[in-house]
Amino acid sequence: MSHFDQNANKWDEPGKIKLMKTLAEKAMDQLSLSTPLDILDFGCGTGLFGLEFAPYFRSLMGIDTSQGMLDVFVQKTQGHSEIKSLLLDLESEGQALLGQYDLILSSMAFHHLQNPALVLQKLKKGLRAQGRIAIVDLEKEDGSFHPDNIGMGVKHFGFSKEEINLWAEEAGLHCQIFPVHQLEKNQKTYSFFLAIFSL
Repeated sequence: MSHFDQNANKWDEPGKIKLMKTLAEKAMDQLSLSTPLDILDFGCGTGLFGLEFAPYFRSLMGIDTSQGMLDVFVQKTQGHSEIKSLLLDLESEGQALLGQYDLILSSMAFHHLQNPALVLQKLKKGLRAQGRIAIVDLEKEDGSFHPDNIGMGVKHFGFSKEEINLWAEEAGLHCQIFPVHQLEKNQKTYSFFLAIFSL
């Protein structure tokens, strides 16, 4: 059982809720959204990030590789027919995104990916003509952000602007990168970025 399945039922604790709300608000400010949008939340977890976009969505599709996380997501969104979820691993060969979206979101999921560039290319295929992909994650850090990198499935200690721009280049996407937040933890300061990709 994965770290995420094991911890899904206690995932929504005050620190995480506050961080995701802050990151979502900063992303919404930068994106200058208008309603209504069909939104995909990649690596949605329990929905802490994606559900903050409720004022802007016509529909929300949450995808994740953890059934435990999706179970909590489903419990939280019962009675909302415009919100759906799907167990999907885009890093698995033959797995592809279904549907077309105006906005694809992802928060704190890309550092768990073996191959972020490949996943971005798969996400691109789900974009409508004027669609955008908005990824929030850690800027390069020393590996101290997570208490147990191996157990928590951490594959990257954040990302540099050079890495992110390289993903965009390989996917044939335009990219803008913004600093959006800083967090004090472990007597250190960790920085978060928002990368917005467009066709």
